[in-house]
Amino acid sequence: MEELRADDIRVLGAYVLLARLTPAGGEPRLLARRPAAEGLAEITLVRDEHARATTAALRAAAGPGFPELLEDGTAARPPWLAWRYVPALTLAEAGALMYAGLPHGTVRALAGRLAAPLARLHARGVPHGALTADAVLLTPDGPRLTRPRRTGTAPDDIAALGDLLTHAGAGRAPDDPLLRRCSHEEPEQRPSAQELLDELGEEPFEAPARLVGALARQADRALALESATDTPPRAPAARPARRTLLTAAGAGLLLGAGSVAGWVTGRGGTQALTSPAVTTRRTTTGATAVRGTPPAALWRYDSKNEFLWQYNGLLWHSDGKVIYLVEHPELTALSMTDGRPVWQRGGFDTRETLVSTEPGTLILTRNDRFLAVSTADGRQRWTERTTHPDLTVDAVAGYDRGRDLLYYRAVGRENTVPGTVPRTYVIAFDTAARAERWRLKVPAGEEGEAMLEIAPDDLKVMYAVEGGVVLADVDPRTGTMGRPFRHTWTPSGGKLSVNRLTGHIYAFGDGRLSAAPLRVNKPVWRLNLSDDGGPGEPPVVSTPTAVEVPGLGTVLYVTDARRNVFAIDPVRGREIWRRTLLPDPPYALVKSAPGLALTRSRRTLLAFGRGAGVVALDPRNGAVKWTFQSKQSASSLYEVHTVNDIAVIMNGASVFAFPAG
Repeated sequence: MEELRADDIRVLGAYVLLARLTPAGGEPRLLARRPAAEGLAEITLVRDEHARATTAALRAAAGPGFPELLEDGTAARPPWLAWRYVPALTLAEAGALMYAGLPHGTVRALAGRLAAPLARLHARGVPHGALTADAVLLTPDGPRLTRPRRTGTAPDDIAALGDLLTHAGAGRAPDDPLLRRCSHEEPEQRPSAQELLDELGEEPFEAPARLVGALARQADRALALESATDTPPRAPAARPARRTLLTAAGAGLLLGAGSVAGWVTGRGGTQALTSPAVTTRRTTTGATAVRGTPPAALWRYDSKNEFLWQYNGLLWHSDGKVIYLVEHPELTALSMTDGRPVWQRGGFDTRETLVSTEPGTLILTRNDRFLAVSTADGRQRWTERTTHPDLTVDAVAGYDRGRDLLYYRAVGRENTVPGTVPRTYVIAFDTAARAERWRLKVPAGEEGEAMLEIAPDDLKVMYAVEGGVVLADVDPRTGTMGRPFRHTWTPSGGKLSVNRLTGHIYAFGDGRLSAAPLRVNKPVWRLNLSDDGGPGEPPVVSTPTAVEVPGLGTVLYVTDARRNVFAIDPVRGREIWRRTLLPDPPYALVKSAPGLALTRSRRTLLAFGRGAGVVALDPRNGAVKWTFQSKQSASSLYEVHTVNDIAVIMNGASVFAFPAG
């Protein structure tokens, strides 16, 4: 629950808005008070052009597991719906609190309680179409479904329910054979909602103590907000005043789920509803005018160099206190407190790349040597030739802190001569001994390219060969390459990446994304990201990034050149949500996919690119939190880095720091 923002409306119909609730399905939810009636309400600002039809379906299937609709404002502008408010957490929020997942009995009860409203819908021939972790509310006496979206089929709903149950168990599929059938690949093998209801019934739902505590805190905040704006009730003396009833019940919430239900009963019922869920295909149907004022900037630094984004594809920092900015010909250390230079050194060549190595040292790489400087003052510590004079540094791959090894790729100078066989090497440079530790010649294809994947005690090399790509382990102590594994399923001309968190190799390009286990020569899923019928060729797709997100588990994020941001389930290859951003300026010469950066808290996902600026999204559902555009040239690029929970935004010659947790 958050305070209203400066640009938020304060009144909708007869409702006085009090605070923001957790968004659900990418749509805002607000806590409200209705002066003419006792109790609080929850307002959803709907973004679905078919809201009236889905509301009618909700009314037809009303009953346990669905909310109580107070008022339909979908004819208003902006359109909205009002529901009776009770304390509630989305299943995504509950997952973030319950690190080991919900208990087995609670997951089983969750299945039965959600099967009941689904069975009523399906009996009327209406699919729900919006079962996701941020679209199910956990209230004191059980779960609630959001309003139906009427997309997909009844078997699709059951498959989504299976995904929800696995999510609720922190990635563990239910033990019950009937519940496991929900995730069966063949739709006809999945049980119906009525079968689930007949087998499970509506078992008692017991919220774990940690969730009870979170519901209690939410109820207390709602009480405080209502009390701050309320007037003394004109109730008969024999009846407890509303404030007295709320205070007693709010204290009782800390005792257990039964007390929470008692508070809800005293407030006029247990039904509550979040806003509509994100569908499994998309969040927006097209580019939308994003809203949200950015937070006040912590500081701004103006450089003399107008191409900061070009030189700072990586941004190094010392414990989040100082960042190191390549300005060419200067190297600058900026304080993260106020953006002022701590030190600045000149004379650095524009070909240099900055790498952070052992504590207190930065290394700049040139074609033929390394230059180490101190993070304390920027003074030179040492310089050393990189390798054999016939080899040229092509790209720095990374640094192994445990072994003091700097890995880089080098190519033979004869590679530029037509008709010669290319030579590509992976080289480990010992920064402590200031000498080459080992050199591995990679039997790459004609292009001579090789990609290195680095992790503690795990070094892999991937390179293209005729008819596919090869992935092999490399011993970081000796540079010896293990037995190679060939992938022949990868599409011609596509790009590849390896992700250890998911254990997959990804092929991406031409609007598609495919995934295969590292040592399985067959994709486990393929996903068409360009199914929106957009004009022209399938768009360029960015390198997939996998991260752990509270409430969702491991999520794969990618973008495309049509300015779409995707969140994908890396296990099943299904979209969790999709957000279409505003387009770049029409005169942008290169249609590139937006970049992405995630804060340490995993609460904010930042999308950035050209003149359309920076958009801060909720990584759980794609909801827009705020946007930022500087007053630089609209055609210039943005580069965003996160330092802990601070967004460092570069545009033109300026650097901005925003709180982004």
